[in-house]
Amino acid sequence: MKKLVLILALTLCFDCFSQEVDKTEVAAVTAVVNQFFEALEKQDTVLLKQVASMEGQIWTVNNTVSPARQRMRSFSDDLKTLISQNSYLETPLSMDVKIHEGIAMAWVPYEFKLNGEFSHCGVDVFTLMKREEAWQIIFLSYTIEKEGCAN
Repeated sequence: MKKLVLILALTLCFDCFSQEVDKTEVAAVTAVVNQFFEALEKQDTVLLKQVASMEGQIWTVNNTVSPARQRMRSFSDDLKTLISQNSYLETPLSMDVKIHEGIAMAWVPYEFKLNGEFSHCGVDVFTLMKREEAWQIIFLSYTIEKEGCAN
């Protein structure tokens, strides 16, 4: 009986520990995604290079035109166009993070303002990979929508 209680207690301890690690990793992924939004708002190319792999891809699905238009570019392409006279503010409305063995995904509905005016909304889907003990965005896809927004 004592062995059974000991095994049960150890099982519960391991389960609690693994949940704590998951919370830490979710917080780390969330921080990287939020730093991406900060880099966009501040037009900070140094911060963008820290949080995103320059070889990574960005896919856009523009649903404001019919038929919907898809476009691909790389994060390195964004470095060339990030600095602008325009101001960008992308606000995450929520974030759902999933993590498994060194990869993560963040599903982020957002609202986008250009020069302080509502432009569009949509969903960002970030894929991250843990490299050298730090999370980095390796892939981003997002939709552009005008209808169904919470503005």
